[in-house]
Amino acid sequence: MKILTKKTKPFIEGLAVGCIFVTITMIFALPMYMSLIIGALATVGGYRNSVKMDEAALAKKRQHEPDNEK
Repeated sequence: MKILTKKTKPFIEGLAVGCIFVTITMIFALPMYMSLIIGALATVGGYRNSVKMDEAALAKKRQHEPDNEK
């Protein structure tokens, strides 16, 4: 049983990255709106990175599979 499906994993990873960035920016005493903007941008970047990494892992897995067409 998989807890994270293929579609929900990037969303959860993106939100995790965003939360961490908000926390880090709040340590530096930036205004809250700036922290939220940086966190939102980090969330989008984390989502896109997660999708890219999943595609790269799938391509690498396909590359190492033997051809069964012969």
